[in-house]
Amino acid sequence: MISTRTLTRRRLGSAGVQHVHSRRRRTRGFVQVASMAAADRLHLNAFGHAYLGLGAALICVLFYLGFAAQITQASYDIARLQDQQRQLLAEQDQLRYQEVTQHAPAQVQQSAAQSGMARTTPTKYVSTQAVAIDLQASIGASATDSTPLWQRMVAAVVNTVVGPHDVMAATR
Repeated sequence: MISTRTLTRRRLGSAGVQHVHSRRRRTRGFVQVASMAAADRLHLNAFGHAYLGLGAALICVLFYLGFAAQITQASYDIARLQDQQRQLLAEQDQLRYQEVTQHAPAQVQQSAAQSGMARTTPTKYVSTQAVAIDLQASIGASATDSTPLWQRMVAAVVNTVVGPHDVMAATR
């Protein structure tokens, strides 16, 4: 006698056998189960697995080349920015030099001469001399010579013999 179970197995063929094996596969890792399921669905043979491995390796190589290209481009950008920084620093130094030279005294004098300005000669101050003025005298007093007569006579004799000299006025 043939049971319904046997008929079901015959009707399903190998599918019933796979059902029994799938219980064992659950104890395996997720990657193994997924690859076996994908292989069963895609009907891959040994060449199919090799093609998948080559495809995965090709994708890895392409990612590596992409990263290498990005790194190379970044290094070129860094070198370009460093050159630009050197140029800007040199330009900044040149501008500082121009600023210093424009404010130098010779440059200011030359700019003033070009605009029509002329440098004047420095002013000379006359040195001061002591003045014999009696600040204690009353205002409006006569300006008569108050030196004694004998001193005026000695001065007249000395002036005629030696020649006139500057003498300071006598103070009281």
